[in-house]
Amino acid sequence: MLGLVSVININKRVEIDLGINLIDRRYLVLILGVIVVVAVVGTYFFWINKPLKEEVVGGTYNVKLIIEGNDTRGFEYGYIVYTKGGVEHIGYYNSYLRNALDWIKTNTPENSTFLCWWDYGHMICGYAERESIVKNPSKEALVSVADKYKPTIKELDPHEKILDVAHALTTTNENVIKEIMEKYDANYILLTTEDGGGKAPWIFHFAELNYTNYYKPTPPFDSEGTIVVLE
Repeated sequence: MLGLVSVININKRVEIDLGINLIDRRYLVLILGVIVVVAVVGTYFFWINKPLKEEVVGGTYNVKLIIEGNDTRGFEYGYIVYTKGGVEHIGYYNSYLRNALDWIKTNTPENSTFLCWWDYGHMICGYAERESIVKNPSKEALVSVADKYKPTIKELDPHEKILDVAHALTTTNENVIKEIMEKYDANYILLTTEDGGGKAPWIFHFAELNYTNYYKPTPPFDSEGTIVVLE
């Protein structure tokens, strides 16, 4: 009987040990799964999603450029971050404007205000340290912003300003341009090749004009749409 009891006790112990091993293995698989998920997420946020580089420009507003990549022309693009009036601002940045921004900062009075499309505004205000009529889209103009950039937009400008700038950039009446510039005490206009390209349909849209009366799409189209000026 003692032997039988010993055998039974041993069998019970073996069953218990197997159960514990089974549970341990389940926990081990769970722990390994969690580690893999954390590793993947960490890799994305700290490596794949990591900016290409950051450049501290400094200046009056402690400007920092966050570079995410290069566009098809080879220019760096990303974001400009700066602090003015105790408030941190963030806006679009592209290095193709850098020479122009340097010129503005060096050759225009410090109290200058520029009339330009909104996405150049933060570059003018932060980097060139001048004012711009608009620096952000309005709530109504968010429709013109690519989805991937919408989360970075923390400020909105009055829609009246967007409409005024759009009218000033599309009108052929010099008096209208003068009136709008005087309304906002602007004394410079900044125009770029992009204003006559991918941005043109939206500028005409907010000026309440049909851009197809002024621009003609020409195949083949690229990812942004190729547009040429009508003669």
